[in-house]
Amino acid sequence: MGRASKVRLRRRYLCQHRIDRVNDVVHASTRAHLLLDQLRDERSRRVVLVSHCLLNENTRYAGGATRPGVVGEIIDELIAEGYGIHQLPCPERVAWGGVLKRHSLWLYHSKGGPLYALRGALLSAFIWWTKVIYWRLARQVARDVADYQRGGIAVAGIVGIGASPSCGVINTLDLRASLEVVAACPAGALTRDVMNQHAVVGCRRPGEGLFIKALDRELKRRRLTVPAFEHDLAAELRGERQTVLAKGTPRILGSTSGERSRPLESRG
Repeated sequence: MGRASKVRLRRRYLCQHRIDRVNDVVHASTRAHLLLDQLRDERSRRVVLVSHCLLNENTRYAGGATRPGVVGEIIDELIAEGYGIHQLPCPERVAWGGVLKRHSLWLYHSKGGPLYALRGALLSAFIWWTKVIYWRLARQVARDVADYQRGGIAVAGIVGIGASPSCGVINTLDLRASLEVVAACPAGALTRDVMNQHAVVGCRRPGEGLFIKALDRELKRRRLTVPAFEHDLAAELRGERQTVLAKGTPRILGSTSGERSRPLESRG
């Protein structure tokens, strides 16, 4: 058998293997639906993935929490519409050194010091490390989405955070500009207002956060799609109460066509 024939056989085998895997997933999903129908209970079979800090603002960056714990109006909206709530991991807590994000504090008040001169190289290394950790987290979340779907549960959406460098859906944070603000601000002058208005709201830019980007890529790889919504952090900082589902979603993660989605259907 010639080399060309071996290559053709190899490609045919790989193609059939992929088809078999898809068929296995379809059959497993069908069995799950049949079982849920046979043992029908009160579950809605719909779940929304929610950014961690909307359920626990204790993990927000210092100065950014506007509630003691939960952003209640978002959760109330999901409960009222009958959605299950799946709390996503806080990617910054995992990658940046715990609840206080200790690995990101090295540049605070650093202007004029030895680290400030190295900020370009240090930030590049910091972002590289962040992307590695976020890729691992995104793989797990994509596996969770696939698991829900195989189990007959629709993943109806994911709620990200606008102006977040990690969880922004259509608005993210310019990390370099934000860190320049905190680097140039003397320790005694860094107030909550300076942090929120200058280092966060003032450094917003259009785009997706690093974790959402990694998750989008992993969902594409698995041929999965999930509607994505964005909670407006700037509006929350202004004290505005907001809902996210009824507005419709600005994008669909995992989509290769730039598809946009309608608002989620209510149970009624």
